[in-house]
Amino acid sequence: MKKKMAVMLLAVALAAVSISGCGSKAATDTEKEEEQKENPVDINITALKGPTAMGMVQFMDEAEQGKLTDENYQFSIAASADEVSPKLVQGETDIAAVPANLASVLYNKTEGKVQVLAVNTLGVLYLVENGNSVQSVADLKGKNHLCQRQGLYTGVCPGLYFVCKRN
Repeated sequence: MKKKMAVMLLAVALAAVSISGCGSKAATDTEKEEEQKENPVDINITALKGPTAMGMVQFMDEAEQGKLTDENYQFSIAASADEVSPKLVQGETDIAAVPANLASVLYNKTEGKVQVLAVNTLGVLYLVENGNSVQSVADLKGKNHLCQRQGLYTGVCPGLYFVCKRN
């Protein structure tokens, strides 16, 4: 009987400790969220004019309409990558959409102070031909394709393969 009572008391004590632990974490998270809502941070975002900025259009629109209230987003569009580099290095912009090769150069020149958040190819597939015989995907049928790339699938271009199979 004493063993059963001891086991029951131990179970109740463990339950009480685990419940109290959950409550304090939830309160802390709620406090952090409320503090963040009260003190939004200014975030300056720069994108290159053209396709690079097109991926941000919805984000820009929602921020402008006031749908995004967690932070204060400020957007600027640059005509060339030469305008973005100094802004990143000097800390005038916090996030920038730039070509991947520029991102790697900035990372190395700043010794890691500028870091890559994501690499996005926007689903772009470039085709180059000698002449003027390819006007559409259908014109590729029956022709040999060479894909220059590095990695596991040298000589195989999954994007081109996919496009040709779908058409």
